[in-house]
Amino acid sequence: MSLMSREHIRSVIAAIEVANVEGPLWRPDGDVLNGLSGSKTVGALQRLAGLFANLSDACYLEIGVFQGLTLLSVAGATPSLPCFGIDNFSILDPEGQNLGIVHDRIARLGCDNATLINLDFQDALLSLGDHIGARRVGAYFIDGAHDYRSQFVGLMFALPYLHDNAVIVIDDANYTFVRQSTHDFLVSHPEFKMVFEAYSPAHPANMDAITLARWESDWLNGVNILVRDPDRLLPDMLPPVTANRDLFVNDWLVHRHVLAELAPEALALAAAVIAGDTAAVHDARTCLIAAYAADRPRFDARFPDRNTQSGGLTQGRFNRLSG
Repeated sequence: MSLMSREHIRSVIAAIEVANVEGPLWRPDGDVLNGLSGSKTVGALQRLAGLFANLSDACYLEIGVFQGLTLLSVAGATPSLPCFGIDNFSILDPEGQNLGIVHDRIARLGCDNATLINLDFQDALLSLGDHIGARRVGAYFIDGAHDYRSQFVGLMFALPYLHDNAVIVIDDANYTFVRQSTHDFLVSHPEFKMVFEAYSPAHPANMDAITLARWESDWLNGVNILVRDPDRLLPDMLPPVTANRDLFVNDWLVHRHVLAELAPEALALAAAVIAGDTAAVHDARTCLIAAYAADRPRFDARFPDRNTQSGGLTQGRFNRLSG
């Protein structure tokens, strides 16, 4: 077992090393594919998926398809490997076009091994066996919602379906909540180890054009790559996290507040007030009031604070043995 694990880990590291130098393994002709992943990330996914291409019981899985860049880049580079992408296209899709774009690109590229699972990622992971059958996920790419819970659920709910030699690639690791969830997963699951991490100096939205072009050809918004290491061959390596947990405490304070769902609008108003931008204050206030009005019955039914959403729950229930 140790020899097999050692050789697999070496092959994983070698694949990442090549991707770090050469970028994508395969690109379609023309401009069929574009998206929000760094070139080195795409190259790593292609090569890591390739490690499982000849295994009949393996597949590739990703959360967060967007317009198909990573899913179809992997499917095109490993045509013998079933590739599955989970997305219900509920974010980053203001005009509702992404599902059609992905289907069109699958057809244009002839990626018959690419399959969309058009569900919320949590529902998809809970019923994953219905979609991938008896296969096990060899290469797993997490690029969905980046709040702490979504990241942790993405790791935990997939565990029963992971291949013995599974490799997990976690995108957008620049985010504090992403790194924290990876850190907590590794500490609580020592059979997994991080083999590679890379970060950029800021989110792509905060980069100038020259800096953005440089990091689009790199790992873009950061990446953590994990490998299953049951024999504990690798030393511990954890992503950096902050000792200040104020953001996580604030998360709890927001969730219990009567206007919890209006936090983004409230923060936009606060930022405008602090900046002293009268026009922005007016616009932000208008948006906040409109958002409140759109869901007022729900807000008016709550307490001012410490909402637990426990009304109507049982006051005591056992799960008893049968027979």
